[in-house]
Amino acid sequence: MSSSIASRLDPKAANEALTDHPHYKYRGCASDPDDPRMSAGDPDLSVDAWQAPDVDGGEDQEERAARVEAAKAVCRRCPVLEACAAYGASVGADEKLAERHAILGGLTAVERTKALVQERQALPVVVAPAPDQELRTPQKLAVLRAWAAHESPEGVAAAAGMDLRTANWQRARITTQLGLSKSASRTEVLEAAVARGLLRPDEVAVEAPVVVSVPGGRRAARGRRVTVAPGQLSFFDAGPAMEAAA
Repeated sequence: MSSSIASRLDPKAANEALTDHPHYKYRGCASDPDDPRMSAGDPDLSVDAWQAPDVDGGEDQEERAARVEAAKAVCRRCPVLEACAAYGASVGADEKLAERHAILGGLTAVERTKALVQERQALPVVVAPAPDQELRTPQKLAVLRAWAAHESPEGVAAAAGMDLRTANWQRARITTQLGLSKSASRTEVLEAAVARGLLRPDEVAVEAPVVVSVPGGRRAARGRRVTVAPGQLSFFDAGPAMEAAA
């Protein structure tokens, strides 16, 4: 059981929700009334089964696996499982789990930590836009103008007067320095460049196919450059393909 970072509760709120739960006193990890050393959810399981092993004593791998599985089995039928899981997933001001030990909500501390790390890795990386002077270098402006006129990486490199590897690296740098994610489209990058004043709208062009007739009744496509008029910035097909006479 896991939750997104955005839905993780504050530790205090999560703890209050757990302890105020109407069935909290019936939780499986509570002490058995007849034997406080054993758990209420399993009279053969110690109440210490949910805690990390004592560093002084320790336990071998098989014993630990058996203890963890027995504790998880009690968790799965516990009436406060969801509230306990929410508390176990809660993150403090230090951006770490509030409870870094113990089995909570049917998950070990390692499993809860892994879930938090995976959620953070899945989040898009937001980079603050770089100052204009970092984008107004001759090489970056050359790549931007080339990218505005060509869609293919090879076309951009040739128009910018540099090798493909350098052009690709500069395109990636420009994207992040504009404050966009690495997966941003060409359209998004060029729109951002125009908005920052790095390109004029009339510098941006797209290449749309033109269908032409050829002998034998077949049709072939050839490139046609369409320059977008100022104030009408668009990076999509400028219109339906035009058919030309052979």
